[in-house]
Amino acid sequence: QSQQYALRFFIDCPDGATRNDVELPAERIYFLSSCWDVEDERVVSRAVKRQKEMEESIQEITQQLDIIEKEQQGNNLFQKALKFRESVDLVEKRGKLKLQLQELEQAYPLQSGSVIRGPNNIMFAKEGVIAVKRLRGAMGTREQYHWIGTFTYNEFFEDE
Repeated sequence: QSQQYALRFFIDCPDGATRNDVELPAERIYFLSSCWDVEDERVVSRAVKRQKEMEESIQEITQQLDIIEKEQQGNNLFQKALKFRESVDLVEKRGKLKLQLQELEQAYPLQSGSVIRGPNNIMFAKEGVIAVKRLRGAMGTREQYHWIGTFTYNEFFEDE
């Protein structure tokens, strides 16, 4: 079993920060990323296999829909009605598969090159977003994060 979590932390910069031509006033700088608690690596391997199967099924359904569309060009009204129902079923099936695929991608770190193993069976997205928080709205009560860049994890060290 695996589950995705949001990983957020901040650094206070009392003197502000400057890099290249970007200058930030004294404020908090937020780092936003994702991580997964993965107890068993085999679970991720099975999820990757399931992802490939779903993507292949979606591709097959799309090809079937293309074939039906091409066949429809010369058919009479009755044949078009029969194929329409088949098309609706295929579109619904493809929609369900896409939804299941999205859920799978949220639950597991499926892109092996985009994650890095950390301590205690935690896998981290290699890249995250750097942001600052601004208050918006009529009375300045609505928080908004504005992306100012990205950061990357290179490796983790564990004390033994």
